[in-house]
This record gives sequence, C-alpha cells and structure tokens, in this order.
Amino acid sequence: MHKSMKDQLVNSRRSLAKGELKELQALAQLLGLDKYFDGDVTLIGRDPILRSPHHLSEATAYALTAEAMAAAALDRQQGGKRNSLTVDVIDAIHFLHSSHFLWQSGYAMTVGAEYIPTNGIFQCRDGQYIMIESGPPYIKLERGYLNFFDCGNNRDSIARSIAKHDSEELQEALSKAGLPGCFAYTKEEWRAHPQGQELLKVPVVEIEKIADGKPIPFSQGSSYGPLSDIRVLDFTHVLAGPRSARTLANYGAQVLHISSPYHGDTLPQNLLVNPGKHLAYLDLDQPENLAQMRSLASSADIFTTSYRPAVNRKFDLMPENLVKDHRGLIYLTINAYGHSGPWQDRPGFDQNAQVVTGFARSEGALKLNVPQFSPVFYLNDFLTAYLAASGVMSALLRRATEGGSYHVKVSLARSAMWVQDFGSIAQSDYENEREKDDYPSKLVDVASPYGTITELAPAVQFEHSPQVDILPVRPYGADKPIWWR
Repeated sequence: MHKSMKDQLVNSRRSLAKGELKELQALAQLLGLDKYFDGDVTLIGRDPILRSPHHLSEATAYALTAEAMAAAALDRQQGGKRNSLTVDVIDAIHFLHSSHFLWQSGYAMTVGAEYIPTNGIFQCRDGQYIMIESGPPYIKLERGYLNFFDCGNNRDSIARSIAKHDSEELQEALSKAGLPGCFAYTKEEWRAHPQGQELLKVPVVEIEKIADGKPIPFSQGSSYGPLSDIRVLDFTHVLAGPRSARTLANYGAQVLHISSPYHGDTLPQNLLVNPGKHLAYLDLDQPENLAQMRSLASSADIFTTSYRPAVNRKFDLMPENLVKDHRGLIYLTINAYGHSGPWQDRPGFDQNAQVVTGFARSEGALKLNVPQFSPVFYLNDFLTAYLAASGVMSALLRRATEGGSYHVKVSLARSAMWVQDFGSIAQSDYENEREKDDYPSKLVDVASPYGTITELAPAVQFEHSPQVDILPVRPYGADKPIWWR
C-alpha cells in the first residue's frame, strides 16, 4: 500500500452517529445499548495495522467501546452527563494482548503461555494439524499430555509423538482424556461441523431472561461510579473471566474473587486481571465453605463463572439454582465452544478457539498454509472478556427497567467467528504490514503491595469518564470471603 494512502487510513476518523461504524452499530443493537447510549463514538484509524487478514484492531476497538458505551449508559441512567467516546486502533490493538504490557517493579511479567512446550500446533501422521494447550501451564493438563503421549517435556519430543497419530482420531482421544485438543479446521469446515452449526444459531453475546422479577432501579448521583451499588461474585480463572470482572470494578462495582487455595492462577495472571477486587479463598469441597459460597451468591447482583459446567453442577452453582428466590441475578458464563451442542463441555483455551474455527488457517496464508496464531498470540481471551462485560452491564440496564434475572453467555469460539464475520482483508493490503505490535503504547504506573505495577492506560477516552480509582491488586487469599461494603 502506498505510504500516503496508508497515512490517510491510519489517521481516518469514523463516527457512529454518522453511520460509519456498521459493526459497532450492530453490536450495540444486539446488546440493546442503542436504547440507552445517547452519545457518539469516534474511531481513529482502520485495519490493517498488522500482518493479518483479519480486522484485529477494529474488532478490539468495538469490543472495548461496547463496554464503555454500556458504562456511559449506566452513568446516564443515574443522572450523569451525555457522553461521547473516542478510541484509536493503535491503542486498541494493545488490549488484544494486554498481558504483553505488564511490568512489576520494572520487570516484565508476561503470562508466557506461548513459550510452553505443551502449547502449540503440531502436524499429525495424515498431514493435518492439531493444537494442544495446557495453559500457563496448569500442572494437571501438562502432566496429562506427557502421560498421554509418553514423551518428554519439549516440543521436538511432543511433535514426534503427535506425528504417530491421525488428526481427527487424536482429537477425540484427547477429548475423552479430558485434555484440550482440536483439529485445525478451515472456516467452512468448522461452520459445517455440528458444534460450528450450534454457534451459528446464537449471537456473539447472548442475554437470556431466565426469571421474572420487579425492576431494580439504580440509585442517583453516586460519587463512586455507576456500578457502586453492585456486588459481583467472581468465580473465574485464567484470563477471559477475571478480566471481564475487572472491567466491572473499573466502574465502581464491589468485586469479590473466589479461588481455591490449592489450584491458583499465576502471579502475572493476578497482576493483570484482578486489580480492583478483593481476593478470597474458599475450598468448595468443604461443606461449610460451599455454604458460604452459596450465601455470597444469594446476596450478589452478578455471578461470573468461567469454569466448565461440570464444576458448577458439582457445587450446585448453576443459574437455575441461583436465581431461585433471588431479587434479580445477572449470571455470566464463559466457555470455550459454546453453551449447547456436542462440544459444550469440552475444555479449551484462547488458541484452541483460534485453531478450531479456521481463524488460524487463514492466518497461515503467508506461511505455506500452516496454521498460525494471531500476530499477537491472543485473540479470544481479551475480546471475550470485553464482550462479556458489555453483556453484563447491558443486562443490568434491562433489570433496572424490565426486572428479572438474566443469563449472559459468551464463548471463545463464538468470539473468533465474530471477528471472521467482519470479512477478510486482501493479501496485497496486509502482507507488508508489521509482523509484531511494536506501536507506541500509553502506560500508567500503579502502587500496589507487589510494588509498582506498570500496565496499559485505558484505550477508550470518555468525554466525561465514569471510571473510578480502583483497589490496587492484592495477593490471592488476602481477604475474607465477605462483602466489604
């Protein structure tokens, strides 16, 4: 692309009010925000800004803006000013992989999943590709793969072992073993697959009314953000779930994160996704701890979970149980492959969803059609987190006017399909773009018990910001499992 034309695209400005942001308009209508948000949104720049056929920065900008629109609408309902928003695609793309913009006392604190041997795309005996992932890693999954393949913990050994198997048979065998593993489908193959067909039936964010109830209006003129009266019981792990609840804390919600004292996430994960929260332990295998968890849920406005349905069923924390005799609960679930269909209980991570939906096959167009992750490794964790938060806040708006309890559903694979639905960028337009996101970033320093934490400054700029000063990140288990206000 000619440099002068590229400069024009980077500096272009498009407006929601002028009908120039069709994808954002459609997302706002899906969430019902078009009924409540009365400001404008300005997007600066456009894709491509990275070597990818996908509209990565614009998709991220729209997801971030949707949650900002929801927060502005909540603020407006409580007597706040009419708000307009601005976001630059350069600032937005950093938030697709905010884990790479995190420092503790000057030292990089990346989650590091991209460097784990048991995370990657490998070629099978039939010439096809399969993807496995153990996360940061999680020891149970890492050991599970090594025992399954009976191999050493290095990529060469794992590659040799996987090369002995045919791809789709291996996919099913890994699933039976409880291990994340998926075939690298094309976009068309996935959408013809029974699970892909299920996801095509639902929007990228589902908001389902699951119980009737009286409207619960917001208080007026809070000095601590539009969510200051809202309690969030955060029963999530990894990245997408806890990051969605962090967004709610950013607007004043009282967020209590519950985790096991024996199966915690890593320090970088905590530093990244848990600022603004109180962090408590409960061992739900102990009856008295489980009773305390249910008591907390009964007094929460929002319950968020990113554990598989089997976990929530085990502890009787399913939505149909928690909404009984509740004044109006917003129940958020985040999973890998959707909430219905044959794969609804399968485990999976961000990159599994990239591979299974055909996203990775498209990313590999410039590399001999070998499937590739997004240029920043991440896609679905953070997009899904922002979409989830926008869905939860939109459900709060409905609760205030219509009453009732709501189930908000998002999944990693559906988020990837949403990005695909933006359409593909011509290879001639993206092949000479940057391979890495090395654009300048706007950072902030925050004092915490862990020392100075450096992270990204907010990407969306508000005309009148409803964001609040939040609690600095705390250690896991630092707090009691009680509401503090």
